[in-house]
Amino acid sequence: MDPTIHAHIERMHENLAKMSRLDLNADWLKQALFNVPRHLFIEQYYDGAGPDGIVHVESPIPTAEQLEVIYSNRGMMIREDPHSAASQPSLIFGMLDDLKLTHGCKVLEIGTGSGWNAGLIAFSVGDESLVYSIDLQTDLVEKAQKHLSSAGFNGVNLRAGDGGLGWDGETFDRIIVTVGSPDIPPAWIESLAEGGILVIPLKTKGAGDPILRLHKRDDTLTGTFTQWAGFMDLRGNFKSSTEDPLTPSSDPVVEALLQEAPTFAPLPAYVGSDCAFYLRLNGEPMETLWEYQGHRGMNSVLLDRDLPGLCVPRSILEPKPENRVEAYGNPKLVDRFISGIEEWINLGSPKITDYHIELINSTAADDAVPHSYIDRRPNATLRFSLLDVPLSRD
Repeated sequence: MDPTIHAHIERMHENLAKMSRLDLNADWLKQALFNVPRHLFIEQYYDGAGPDGIVHVESPIPTAEQLEVIYSNRGMMIREDPHSAASQPSLIFGMLDDLKLTHGCKVLEIGTGSGWNAGLIAFSVGDESLVYSIDLQTDLVEKAQKHLSSAGFNGVNLRAGDGGLGWDGETFDRIIVTVGSPDIPPAWIESLAEGGILVIPLKTKGAGDPILRLHKRDDTLTGTFTQWAGFMDLRGNFKSSTEDPLTPSSDPVVEALLQEAPTFAPLPAYVGSDCAFYLRLNGEPMETLWEYQGHRGMNSVLLDRDLPGLCVPRSILEPKPENRVEAYGNPKLVDRFISGIEEWINLGSPKITDYHIELINSTAADDAVPHSYIDRRPNATLRFSLLDVPLSRD
């Protein structure tokens, strides 16, 4: 191996090994990085510079600048229209840790992308013929096959198709989904073997895509969230447009509200993803708003179209730190918003990792149990329960 590439892999290993989120054997991590070199899977990435913003990676040895990017802990956009990204390495290894791979596991991956994750899985299970990976985009699958072959993995099962439909009724010990999914399709549940593990970024409107880890025991799926993340959206039969971010210019209700002069009110806490998720579970219509009134980026907001009203939480650093809400429309929404935030605080400001999750029958009645919430999706009904909830501070 080229000494420069070797040095970059060593540095990535050192950086990943220090991360507390990763409960990985350091020797295994090092072997995985050297046996499945990331630069073999990246043909191009977008950096925003140049006429088209595309960096074409030199082969077989990338430039020093390209190696610096490829072996940094960052995600990279590798294709546009439709989008495809190579996820952040720490996120990839965190999800592999959630998967608890062992030698001999049969694994299905939904979302092949560059093929790097499939290669890491093949290395982990010790038999590449046990790895199945599917992606809706034919050209991505073809390129992934080339990338895997260059790394010495010629036996991974690859296919272009709708990953939401599974793989010909095959049964798997592990299923990993590498796109944000608004639902849990029946094929994933049915094709997971007893004792198997499903790892999926579950879209939670207005909050993000936390990683959900479900374990199948006695035909029951239970588990927890392990971390927050953000992913490209699942496409195909199980895509949902209701999870798309709001764009003011294309939404007449939002556009009309933003034409008003906002009022401002202090907030008792910063409304991050954990708080937004709690508000969503309690029936508040949380949304993700993209770029408004000159503010770029994704914002978790409360939008009630019936009032109508819009609450946009802001964290102000200057001239003094302050959490406040920019409110548009009916002022009653602000009181409701603040009340929900205070309730979240009184429960101990629960994080996404504080919930127990269970896949339940769609006909189940809404729970009367305190701090237990039922989330109904087209193909899956989930019960979220807060454990070890402290007494109210009131």
